[in-house]
Amino acid sequence: MVSLLQRQDRREQMEFLSTIQGLAWAVIDAIPSTDPSVNHILDWVVKEREQLAERLETTIDASSNFRWPREIDAWSVNQGPLEGSGSDSWARKGPPSTKPKDPSNPAARPNLTCAAEDHSVPALMDKTPEWMVLSPAKISCWYSHVSAIRQFVDRTDAHIDDVAVILEDDIDMEMDTADRLSQVWTVLPAGWDIVFLGHCWSNESSYPALTRPSSHASPDNISSSSIEGATNLHPSFAPKCTHAYALSLSGARRLLQHLRYPPFAYSRALDQAYAWLIRSGRLRSYSVVPSVVVQRKTVSSDILPGMGSEWREGLQNGVFGS
Repeated sequence: MVSLLQRQDRREQMEFLSTIQGLAWAVIDAIPSTDPSVNHILDWVVKEREQLAERLETTIDASSNFRWPREIDAWSVNQGPLEGSGSDSWARKGPPSTKPKDPSNPAARPNLTCAAEDHSVPALMDKTPEWMVLSPAKISCWYSHVSAIRQFVDRTDAHIDDVAVILEDDIDMEMDTADRLSQVWTVLPAGWDIVFLGHCWSNESSYPALTRPSSHASPDNISSSSIEGATNLHPSFAPKCTHAYALSLSGARRLLQHLRYPPFAYSRALDQAYAWLIRSGRLRSYSVVPSVVVQRKTVSSDILPGMGSEWREGLQNGVFGS
């Protein structure tokens, strides 16, 4: 579970949730948006974009300046240690040519916009919506999730069949979540990367549900029919929000390779990055529909003002009654 140390209110609620569900999870301390490492990362993002602008001056085709490393597929199935690379070192120190910024001075660094697609960076305008501004809170969220995923990948006793469930600290879940997941997990195709246990801002039933029951499901083993109200597993469309998702070990390694690739690293809100990687075919993703884990929206958000985004989703029988 990813949680800010100062949000003891949330941690107490999550401790209650784990007790009711009979679960045990490790708590990963998220970094606050005021942490110096966030400043370092933002400086690296600025440098990457300056270099991109220089390259664009010498070419007409912007897409020719971006290529995913060919080695990503090989790295994802490699059982060896995942060596440091790309943006892994950004949090420790800013780029050499960057002068230290005063984090208390909002004019110390120009505002940045969130990138789209692989690395399309829109210009900042007076009417740029807040969700499109690359804020320190978005950087800290990205870094904290990467830290959690990295801990899963770097275990010395890791096994190819291991699965990690990444949770945030503002959730509710169905009382019978374990039963629901056991029903749909049997149709999960081999080679999957990520499964969203909850989502927002997307119709995740856009693609037909995988057929069930079946012990030999394949990517083409889908059915247009499903039982109304039943929990089903669908190929993901473009799920947003990162409050609850599962990763296979190879999927975690594949995801990390994308998230730390310098032209893409820290370029937007983390859930927007996930959604693009899924839509562009970089991740093999599935979504549980309806969600078995939702955001509660009852306490203040650490990313957006107030209670967070306007998306609301309920559960049939949530622990907290969501």
